[in-house]
Amino acid sequence: MSSDADKQAKVERLKTEGNALHVKGDYAAARSKYTDAIKLDDRNAVLYANRAASYIALKQWAVKLDPNYGKAWARLARASSELRAWPLSINAWKRALETLPSTDLTPQQQELKAQYTAGLEQAQTGQKKLDESTMESSGLHVVPANGEMPWDRALRMEDELTAKNILNTSAWAIMNADRDFSEGVVYMKQLQKQGTALRGNLNALMSIVGGLLRDHRVFHMDSQDWLEKLQLQVEFELSAFEGWPVGGPETVKEEAVKRLKEKGWQATRGALGSTIRGWFIRAYLAQNSGESIELALQHYNNIMEVLEWGARTWHDVPSADRGYIFQKTFIRAIRMFRLQAYLQALKSSEDESKYSIEDLIDMANQMVDETTKHVPKDDSDEPVDKGAWFSFFVYPIAEARAILGAVFLQQGMSAKKAGDAEQAENMLAAAAKFYKKAAETYPPDDENAPFYLKIAWEAEAHRGRPLSETLELCERIHKLLPGMMKIWEFNPSSNLKTHMLQLEKFEQRAYVGLLEDRYTLDTPTVRLDLDVSLVQSYCYDLITYPSDS
Repeated sequence: MSSDADKQAKVERLKTEGNALHVKGDYAAARSKYTDAIKLDDRNAVLYANRAASYIALKQWAVKLDPNYGKAWARLARASSELRAWPLSINAWKRALETLPSTDLTPQQQELKAQYTAGLEQAQTGQKKLDESTMESSGLHVVPANGEMPWDRALRMEDELTAKNILNTSAWAIMNADRDFSEGVVYMKQLQKQGTALRGNLNALMSIVGGLLRDHRVFHMDSQDWLEKLQLQVEFELSAFEGWPVGGPETVKEEAVKRLKEKGWQATRGALGSTIRGWFIRAYLAQNSGESIELALQHYNNIMEVLEWGARTWHDVPSADRGYIFQKTFIRAIRMFRLQAYLQALKSSEDESKYSIEDLIDMANQMVDETTKHVPKDDSDEPVDKGAWFSFFVYPIAEARAILGAVFLQQGMSAKKAGDAEQAENMLAAAAKFYKKAAETYPPDDENAPFYLKIAWEAEAHRGRPLSETLELCERIHKLLPGMMKIWEFNPSSNLKTHMLQLEKFEQRAYVGLLEDRYTLDTPTVRLDLDVSLVQSYCYDLITYPSDS
């Protein structure tokens, strides 16, 4: 057996031992096992998740301790800080300080007070940084209820769209996504603590996750404690359905088979559904809060492993029994999130051997092929309402094409920088082609239609295409804006306005130059000394390519 195999075997043994200790209630020892395993495999998301579960259980255990035992609270505070669970850490440090006398401290007590105070300040600093990141610089937003968000506007259009039988609009996807998402949030807010128990609605995660899979842009928070409530809902449903908060795909597959044999489909369906949706919530928050794109990708990979296994194993079991999570639309939506996460991981990873452009291209092409082959039929049990058609058939193809465009755009820019004119021309032409296809795949009033045309414009500009062609693209973009603004004018996560401002500056420069006879319509666009900062920021600066790429 190779040294790598030996190490992996030891990791699995430590994880198994930790799982057994956790089940027995020896949370401190379980945490130690997981920590030892992490030292051997620090990129294994399952180990971090298991250790997190032990931390949570350890919190419950510590509360039962003598409340005057300051060192126990300090241990809990440090453990919570390792997990970056800052509210728990802050509370534990405060409880530790409360165990000390207010006056006449002994030298040992003064030393403890200094330690506890420093820990509290560190935890408070961590929480402050997280708040600033979550609410301002990440994709997670507290959105005021002003009635002007895309989903609000789309819902107000429903009667008119129905009366006129207008189908090709992004309103259907976002309004139905909001129906699911908002319903789930209402359910989530019904969760209450009654003593040590939780009471609530068990349909919250199904609706919240369902809304995000329909259109991730529907995500919004309406209170500062929204994420805390969501995490509690995840814990509640995992507990109620007897899901598997500890363990990875292999554990879930093994336990699901046992559960099915012992308790039947109803119990198994609930456990699988709560586990998969809990993993998805972890992945989504890790991806969009800036916590860890690699952690998000690992969760998506874990989800896909279980879903693909379940779809194969129970392919002849009715959906009503095995659950919606094994339907093609659900699996395809997860694949789309994983594809986007892979692109982000490719950008951020320092290990060039871990992720590859070739794998990304294969994943994108597979997305297009698989979606195209499974257009719903009249007798299909897949959701095929107006919004679902866009969410699960149109958008996956469009996003896959946009990702291919991003890859070719970066390759073209790298080749151009390296002085390889032929490679640059070929790659930039391919980028423009795929971005145009992506834009044309979206409904014309979706914000991504003008956005992806704008990125196609950037590719054409860097190809040196004449003003006659790039100005024509500008006109196409402007024609889309009025319809798009009716729905997407106030999308809090959009950066389209910044791109439109750049486009307006280009047009002004171009038209002034034409009027002053400094340019003609045959003038290469690159001669206008374009600001390429937006090109480089959007196409993700994937990796540094060799000059002969």
